[in-house]
Amino acid sequence: FSEMRLASLLAKGVASDAECMPALDSLRMATINGAKALGIADKIGSLEVGKFADMIIVDTTSVNMIPMYDVLSHLVYCNERSNVTDVWVQGNQLMEKRRLCTIDVAKVKKQCQKNFEKLKQVIAAK
Repeated sequence: FSEMRLASLLAKGVASDAECMPALDSLRMATINGAKALGIADKIGSLEVGKFADMIIVDTTSVNMIPMYDVLSHLVYCNERSNVTDVWVQGNQLMEKRRLCTIDVAKVKKQCQKNFEKLKQVIAAK
């Protein structure tokens, strides 16, 4: 979301025109137009039959999202990753109510710490 916001604000600044990049254009740039740029718009970038079902649910009741005067504008300019509550990739739910469904977070944290300790030993040995 921060990339969408930044791209939109940069465009407005460079053009010296606050209306040059509407929120809908920013959202399209991040979704279908991004997929087109990568040459994979037949697989991703929009919700259509035959494409990967990648989507998210955003909590629009968070403090940073209210008052909600324009949904698209808020998605581009106010939304943060912490507002994402649910995630599906290729139709598989990976996060539900802000909890990861397919990853053992405690195990990953433990492995990260273990790898960090190994890295510190390698650096200390040099």
